[in-house]
Amino acid sequence: MRLAPKRDTLGRMVSRHRIALSAFGLLSALSLGAACGDDGGTTTGSGGSGGTTSGSGAGGETSTGGSTADGGSATTGGGGSGEGGSGPAVSDGCVTGSGLAEGEHSFMLEGLSRRYMLRLPVGYDNSKPWPLVLALHGNGGSVNTWDVTSGNNDIRGVLENDAILIIAEAIDGQWRDYSMPSSTWPERIEMELRYFEEVLTQARQDLCIYEDAIFSMGFSGGGSFSGVLGCRRTDIRAIAVGGSVIYFDEADCVHTPAAWITIGEQELEPGRVEFRDFFRDRAMCSTTSMPTDPMPCEAYEGCGAETPVHYCQHPDGHIWPAFGSAAMWEFFKPFVP
Repeated sequence: MRLAPKRDTLGRMVSRHRIALSAFGLLSALSLGAACGDDGGTTTGSGGSGGTTSGSGAGGETSTGGSTADGGSATTGGGGSGEGGSGPAVSDGCVTGSGLAEGEHSFMLEGLSRRYMLRLPVGYDNSKPWPLVLALHGNGGSVNTWDVTSGNNDIRGVLENDAILIIAEAIDGQWRDYSMPSSTWPERIEMELRYFEEVLTQARQDLCIYEDAIFSMGFSGGGSFSGVLGCRRTDIRAIAVGGSVIYFDEADCVHTPAAWITIGEQELEPGRVEFRDFFRDRAMCSTTSMPTDPMPCEAYEGCGAETPVHYCQHPDGHIWPAFGSAAMWEFFKPFVP
């Protein structure tokens, strides 16, 4: 097996492995692998406090549109192009990784203590690659938003047999801090992008991951920042979001993910519609759609073959709907090699 050197966004030399699944099995046999303030409507300004992402979600975050990500570069992550193999690209952790313990992981970055929660699928080991799902809480939340085993937010139960789950946490619980001047928002985006670069670097080094099956999901502010990841990182295959608005400057986008988007009828305001329409239009979809599972979802017609966009308008307000977690994974699954 030959390694294909590649530079990551921090300028370091990294390597990724693209191997045939049969070759990967051979390697295994040889033992080489051993929410207050959430996204809302169109009122311009600061402020905007509201409910949590646990399902009640009263109130919503104010939407001021995109913010220019000053000084940032497109984050590309991994993605192997190893010579000699025809199989899917996998992370270094499939061969050299020592594994990561389930539970909370913390590290220092730019003088701040950061953390994430890792939940491994049942039977995980590095003898085979797994998809990876990033889960982002709403503004005012924490890793506890998605680290539950019951209710609408039980993505752990949905993914427990199928995918690695990393639950991210924003600085001070705010992907966008509406108590701060809007001039501070672009740098906050860049800081959080560097946080995700570090999180994914740790995951790639020590876990066995399909490079082409890395996904991001979230509700409200977490959905909004999933949009940032899908726009700014080329390794995010698809996003699944609810009640979100645009945080990014559209001119900074370097990538087009597949997108699953849900909005409540009672929160159907221009800021959220703009988010939906941006990803629909970027995927070259038409405005017409056909019903798809689950109800009440629609699949836009004419999208690029690799970038379907589904829209699910539920009858409630600013909540993560009951069907959201299962529908998220059903949308992601076809992209898993």
